Amino acid sequence: MNKTQINKLSIRIPDDMHVHLRRDQMLINVLPFTAYSFGRAMVKGNFNQRPIIDAGGVENYRNEILTNVDTEFNPIMSIMFVKSTTPRTVAEANEAGARVLALIPGKTSTGSDDGIALTELKKYYSVLKTVCQKKMIFSIHLELVETPEGNAIKEPERERLAIPFLKQIIKDIPGLKIVAEHVTTKELINFIKQAPDNVSATLTAHHAVLTRKDVFNEKGKIINPHNYCKPVAKTKKDRLAVTKAMTSGNPKFFFGSDSAPHPISKKMGDNPPAGIFSAPVALPLLCEIFDRKGKLNGLENFVSRFGARFYNLPLNRGKITLVREKWIVPFEYAGVGIFKAGETINWSIED
Repeated sequence: MNKTQINKLSIRIPDDMHVHLRRDQMLINVLPFTAYSFGRAMVKGNFNQRPIIDAGGVENYRNEILTNVDTEFNPIMSIMFVKSTTPRTVAEANEAGARVLALIPGKTSTGSDDGIALTELKKYYSVLKTVCQKKMIFSIHLELVETPEGNAIKEPERERLAIPFLKQIIKDIPGLKIVAEHVTTKELINFIKQAPDNVSATLTAHHAVLTRKDVFNEKGKIINPHNYCKPVAKTKKDRLAVTKAMTSGNPKFFFGSDSAPHPISKKMGDNPPAGIFSAPVALPLLCEIFDRKGKLNGLENFVSRFGARFYNLPLNRGKITLVREKWIVPFEYAGVGIFKAGETINWSIED
């Protein structure tokens, strides 16, 4: 006997625990998509100019976000873990409202040139111990860019080869709350499952639907820059592992969109920046993913409960409703290409 099809789903207002909102006019353009769908978002500050690295940056960026939002939206502030970060930097940023120290290792992604390499982390354990003492979150983009000898590591292998560094941090600083961001490989997902309760991971919608073939040709050339992100999409085996973890009901995994807009003019250039602008489709696409797995009733936990609980935040009040209603994703908004552009999504947010 077939189960009754669900055509409308109301869930508690969700959280996006990893998003890039940019600054200035770009922020004004993209912020409404996140603020409309989510009650809170952990906002990253890896900017090439004016990165968020201290208390002053936290205050200025929070004010810029709140000035440009007209809904009940609360940014969860972070500072970037860079070579100048000290225990005092962390303590002062925490006093200014930062809940997260975010590491994007050097040479890994946009605005990461001054990021600490995983091979250098032991030199900064005093910083991580302060994060632990302040009951903050250590957010880590877990990719090893090069070997200790300085040899470059191919992008598909970077996440897997970074796992030993995460394992070492867990051992050396017990109790440090760690979020492995935008996990993409079966190996790291399996590691997170058996890690202590103070270790969790965010999962993106795009890594649940993309594989390497959606981004690169057989020679490794980018053929669809709007699907190019870091960490790069992996194999079908890895994609299935992401989807399985996402819909499993395991509280170690919660939603972080990693929505990262770039102008179309730059994405279509010779050296496109990494980043997928998924905020306009995030919730409907997640609803579709959970629907296909017959797990719609688990969506609320993934987007509205697990992340908040790990961050020790109260659950959002109010509801948002999604309906089984097809729509075609626009190609762009304000000069930024949208993920899944031109494709049909079977769920939409009810007005």
